[in-house]
Amino acid sequence: MNILFVNTNIGYGGASKMMVWVASQMAEKGHDVTFFTYRSDEKLQILNPKIKHIHNQLEDKYSKHKHFVTCVKSLHELIVRGNYDVVIAFLSPSILRVALASIGTNCKVLFSERADPAQKVISLKSKIIKWVNRISFNSADAFVFQTSMAASFFSKKVQEKGVVIPNPIRPLERTKERVFGGDKTIVCVARLDIKQKRQDLLIDAFIEISHKYPDYSLCLYGDGLNDDEVILRDQAKEYPNVKFMGPTKDVAEVIQNATMFVLSSDFEGIPNALLESMSIGVPSVSTNCSPGGAAMLIRNKKNGLLVPRGDVKALAAAMEYIITHPDESEKMAIQAMEVNELYAETKIADKWESFLTNLK
Repeated sequence: MNILFVNTNIGYGGASKMMVWVASQMAEKGHDVTFFTYRSDEKLQILNPKIKHIHNQLEDKYSKHKHFVTCVKSLHELIVRGNYDVVIAFLSPSILRVALASIGTNCKVLFSERADPAQKVISLKSKIIKWVNRISFNSADAFVFQTSMAASFFSKKVQEKGVVIPNPIRPLERTKERVFGGDKTIVCVARLDIKQKRQDLLIDAFIEISHKYPDYSLCLYGDGLNDDEVILRDQAKEYPNVKFMGPTKDVAEVIQNATMFVLSSDFEGIPNALLESMSIGVPSVSTNCSPGGAAMLIRNKKNGLLVPRGDVKALAAAMEYIITHPDESEKMAIQAMEVNELYAETKIADKWESFLTNLK
């Protein structure tokens, strides 16, 4: 197959990482793969050398509306000239442009939902943008969803043309043997983002139990988003055991002997950080974030703990359970390592290839 991936840039966000991964897997399987970017030629990930990267500086973050028509026209010419079998986009800016650029071509179009379709918007402008994005998304020939719940928010017609393919697991490698019960740290690895990742909820839950377990620390790994880090630091200023560790490039090192890993998000696709924690055998707690990715991974009290999103007391109770039941927690963590088999890269890559080749 001749496959074209379209994205604003080769960034380091979850959707961009997944696009690069799918493109690389298809290239390794012998398909002709092109990755087209149009806002920034910065490469924050390494592309497989078998992938052809085309960058055309058609827009930037300041002129994206001004040059929208030029971008669509150039993308249309690329699709026609390249004689692609399928063009793929994951994120709304590129989905809109691909939807328009593919009109009048013989190329199949595949869009993947990477956000939370249940997320509500309030302002009129946001509602209009969401409506336009939904119309653009629905115009594709095929769809990939991360979870069944995400797919359920779309029409029956869209669901019939779609498939659920979760993210793959890239197993972490231990560098040291696990200490039974962990080293009295509660770890979260995520950008500091109050709206989505809800570290404010996690801090409140930790504060609720910290007086009973003063020798435990909450370690938050990640960069701040806008003013969120300032707000979170202010929230925790009277609690020295809440530690802001900054970003880390060695996730395995910082979580492998933690007492537990906690994901407190309101919404996620397939939470990669949770997958990584489970893969390396760390007791894991997660909110039941929309649209169902965490619930797909965790069987409550079998391989982790799942609590309602936005519920401080439930999250605090789950964290306390892990602390006070180390034997059961370690057993759950061992059971959680089955994700290495269930979501192995080879299995997920085969699902993508099978779906793509059947589009021809």
